[in-house]
Amino acid sequence: MHLRRVAAFVLGAWLAGSLMVWMVCFNNVASIDQAMQNTESEARQVIAETGTESAKMFLSSLSAMENTRLLSGWEFGQAPLGLLAIVVLFLERPSRLLIVLPVVMLLLVGFEHFLITPEIGWLSQALAFVPDGTAVAQRGRLENMYRIYGFVDAAKVLTGGGLAILLFAMRSGRQGRRTRRTDSPDFVERRAAV
Repeated sequence: MHLRRVAAFVLGAWLAGSLMVWMVCFNNVASIDQAMQNTESEARQVIAETGTESAKMFLSSLSAMENTRLLSGWEFGQAPLGLLAIVVLFLERPSRLLIVLPVVMLLLVGFEHFLITPEIGWLSQALAFVPDGTAVAQRGRLENMYRIYGFVDAAKVLTGGGLAILLFAMRSGRQGRRTRRTDSPDFVERRAAV
């Protein structure tokens, strides 16, 4: 069994999941404006009855709840992937030094989960029903928390990408050495002698 392949698969699932969560969170926020510009008569009627500002606040609250739930759930789900990557790399002797990278990734996820995501969730909910022009300082803080989350998550993805490159380079290096040995003049002479 090629444990490096298993590690690469786990790492690929981890990174793909992170990118998918990014896309869903961005789409949740963008869907607020799309819903407000909906041209269907039923949607227009509901927005008109509720009021444009109230409908936007409600959709913002819903988006904030969904994003917080999604981020928190994905952070919790990353723990088994990280632990599995660590175990697989530990069992693969030449890859043991690479254990540091998934450990760093898990530490970044822990930082997000325990420090950043709760703050984002709290601020998002607190600001959801506040009109856009008010609470400028809190909105700035929320934007900063999203930026910090983005930087930390980007660092995690880059670390995972670096680990993937190292895993593939180790594999390619071993195959390249095998190819060179069979093409070398010594190997051809030995084979001809047999």
